[in-house]
Amino acid sequence: MNIIVSVIIPHHNNSKILIECINSLTRSTFKKIEIIVVDNASIDSSCDEVINNFPGIIIKKSDVNLGYAGGCNLGVQIAKGKYLLFLNNDTVVSEHCIEKLKNSICNA
Repeated sequence: MNIIVSVIIPHHNNSKILIECINSLTRSTFKKIEIIVVDNASIDSSCDEVINNFPGIIIKKSDVNLGYAGGCNLGVQIAKGKYLLFLNNDTVVSEHCIEKLKNSICNA
């Protein structure tokens, strides 16, 4: 499968909101995505929960909290998509959100 959109989610602690975000992405109708979680030195079980519940998701760990922008930059380094979508970890996307966004960009 060709990856068209790389979804990059910088994250620091609070696995509950991260799992809700990822769940919304997995319900997306647009499937040519990769999901990259950049863990900014979390001290909770966030990474383990993602690994156990979503084995296809890429986790990039940082030893220090790089903040949102630093996490985005770290995610870009491993992204394979033609387009990049940066999400806050507390974002819940609608079912057709990525598809509509991608189509609006490609049709502009």
